[in-house]
Amino acid sequence: MHQLELRRQILHLLYGPLLILLYDRGILSLPLLGMLIVIGACTSYLIWRRQLNWVAKVLAVFERPHHLEKFPGRGILFFTIGATLSLALFEKSMAFAGIMVLSVGDSVSNIVGRHWGRIKTWINPEKSLEGTVLGILTATPAAYWFFPHWPAVFAASTIAMLLEIPRLRLFGCEIDDNLIIPIVASLTLKLFT
Repeated sequence: MHQLELRRQILHLLYGPLLILLYDRGILSLPLLGMLIVIGACTSYLIWRRQLNWVAKVLAVFERPHHLEKFPGRGILFFTIGATLSLALFEKSMAFAGIMVLSVGDSVSNIVGRHWGRIKTWINPEKSLEGTVLGILTATPAAYWFFPHWPAVFAASTIAMLLEIPRLRLFGCEIDDNLIIPIVASLTLKLFT
C-alpha cells in the first residue's frame, strides 16, 4: 500500500506542473480542458460499468482500490476540474500558483502525514499536523514561482491546506480537496491584490 500511495503522490506532484506547462505553451486551452473533463468523466463511468477493463488495469497502478471500485479516476478528474475552474476564474499567475499549491502542498502533506505524521488533527484524525505544516511550507515557494508576493502566497497556501483537513460536504456529498484547493488558493491571491 505504501508503494501505491507513493506512486499516486508522485503523479499528483507532476500533474500540476505538466498542466501549467501545456496551458502556458498554448497546447491546452479552456475548451480543450473542458473536453478532457467530459472524456475523463465518461471513461470513469465506463470503467465503473466494467466496460474498459484494460484502462482499469492501468488506472489500478495509481488508484486506491476503494476509489477504483466506486469512482475510478476521481483524483485526476477533480484535479483537472479544479485547475480548469481556477484558470477560467482567475488571472493566469494566480491560477498557476493555486494549481501549484494543490500539486505540491497536497502531495507533500499526504506523504509526510501518512509516513511520519504523529500529531493527528482533531477535525480529521486521518490528517496530521506535520503533514499540513510541511504542505504549507513547500506549497508557498512553489506558488511564489508564479505569484511573487510572499505574504499572499503564504496566506493562500495556509488557507488552502487548512481547508484540506476537514471532510467538507455539500448536499451530503464529500467535496474532493483537489477541487477546492486551487480555487481557494487562487481566490486568496485575488483578495490580496
